[in-house]
Amino acid sequence: MSGTVIAIWFGAGGVSRAEAGLDAVRRAHPGARLILLTTPEGRRKAGALAEECWPEGTVSGAAAFLARARRLSWASAGHIYDLETSRATRFLRLCVWPRPQWH
Repeated sequence: MSGTVIAIWFGAGGVSRAEAGLDAVRRAHPGARLILLTTPEGRRKAGALAEECWPEGTVSGAAAFLARARRLSWASAGHIYDLETSRATRFLRLCVWPRPQWH
């Protein structure tokens, strides 16, 4: 399977949770390009686990939230994995169009 897969992790659960989650994503989607949406600190800790890393940090304001939703939409990912499971990332699911499979 190929294509683009995005994983969202802002530090919840620590680096071991990110490593386990990204490893599971790799097994589920062999050959896919993996993008990690994280914080600058998360990039230092887990950025090497993905082909591309977007160190955008946490959202501060509606404009930043909408910019993140737009960037996720334009990436045209087939799957998005929410390793953060926060209220903001759950709401982000409703703002990404076209709707990828959200895990």
